[in-house]
Amino acid sequence: MDRSDEDENLEIARRWCAAKGDDWLVLDEAGRGGTAPVFTVSTPNGPLALKLYDRLFSQGERGEESERRLGPQVALGLHDCPYIVRVHEGGRFEDRLFLLMDKAPGQELEKRLKNIPRSAIRTLVDQLARACLYLRERNLSHRDIKSANIFVTDDFKKLTLLDLSVVRDIEDPIGLGTDDGKTLPVVATSRYSPPEYLFRLHPPSPELWHALDVYQIGGVLHDLIMREPMFEEEYRVSKDTNRYRFAWIVATQEPLVQAVDVDASLIMLAKRALDKDWMRRGSLRLEDFLDDSEVRSSQGLQALGANFRGAPSNRSAATRWMAGLSEEVEQSVSASLRSIGITARHTSKVGGSDQERLVEFFWDVSEEAAGGGMSSPHLSARLAKLEEAGRALVGGEITLASDVMNQRRTASMSIPPAKADEDAASYVSAFINAALGQLAAEILGQ
Repeated sequence: MDRSDEDENLEIARRWCAAKGDDWLVLDEAGRGGTAPVFTVSTPNGPLALKLYDRLFSQGERGEESERRLGPQVALGLHDCPYIVRVHEGGRFEDRLFLLMDKAPGQELEKRLKNIPRSAIRTLVDQLARACLYLRERNLSHRDIKSANIFVTDDFKKLTLLDLSVVRDIEDPIGLGTDDGKTLPVVATSRYSPPEYLFRLHPPSPELWHALDVYQIGGVLHDLIMREPMFEEEYRVSKDTNRYRFAWIVATQEPLVQAVDVDASLIMLAKRALDKDWMRRGSLRLEDFLDDSEVRSSQGLQALGANFRGAPSNRSAATRWMAGLSEEVEQSVSASLRSIGITARHTSKVGGSDQERLVEFFWDVSEEAAGGGMSSPHLSARLAKLEEAGRALVGGEITLASDVMNQRRTASMSIPPAKADEDAASYVSAFINAALGQLAAEILGQ
């Protein structure tokens, strides 16, 4: 960005304030991100932050994408979560896009890492987890959590998560165009992206976005413990010479997390959150980053080798039953698919709780076989153990997603609850097999 562009940005910001009224003035340029400068503006209600997008990100295809991304940020608006920046308004002024936000107190966390007291780490991570939980309640994933997108107050007691520009609806299979087609861009920061997202190895799903949230919270925890951004040395060496090398390091190397003056439980938590295996990492909950006695007790038990979270003693039996059910369903449906000429990759993993399992199938369809119809099918079955009138039942939902005519389409069907007994796996498998054709027909008819 050259001087003339910066001067133009400032003049447009001043005209934006003048259009608001005499009480609105540009005070300073508070900072700059990859797409826009942020100005501090005085208002009748105190200072706010004006993000004024660069011309490159306000016009043409990039401008259209940026404008689509304004919607979710403005929709969150003046929310009640104290750890996420609030947005007052957003839109277009002259030929530029803008967002008007609260001015976060303090400074960028990445610039204060060496000053953060060790005693403040647990509190700050707790607040970051609460910010993610707030977004999760609204089916959203931030996708670009990092120390540079967090402000921390000068007393190190409170943080604010910033930059919601790439926030994602976790239930949306396409997003704002990022999963429609073959390009599959990564709208995040590479050093804070786990391999399955950095290289787009799996179709988007709530489980995938959860594993990304966990990894990025773990990245911030790493930064707080190590007092520098993740892979900082490798980044300095490779950023201008060999970014492929840097991507390989980020995807394959476990970042070092160690310190003699930080609780061992926090170090263990960071290492688990930064696990390159997204399914193992995904077994962590956002609640595991909270600062409360139950979470600390659970972490202590896990350090002793326990594989539960301080749950009632009957939970392990229920968990084993659900795992056995999902494995039987996985194998049965896979065999059924093979019998009709479909060879599918398949997985079974823990769902949203110990009482849920997710069974997934992915396969490819040749152009000849598809006849111009479906491609990249994804069949998922969410199985859940229920209780009704004292009876144990199993039910759930089946979803089929596929590309049709360059559009991602989905169709779903509930699995009617049935008795949770030795015949449950056969019942669920038969229902999935029978429903597959109906779901495919529904997708084609959309």
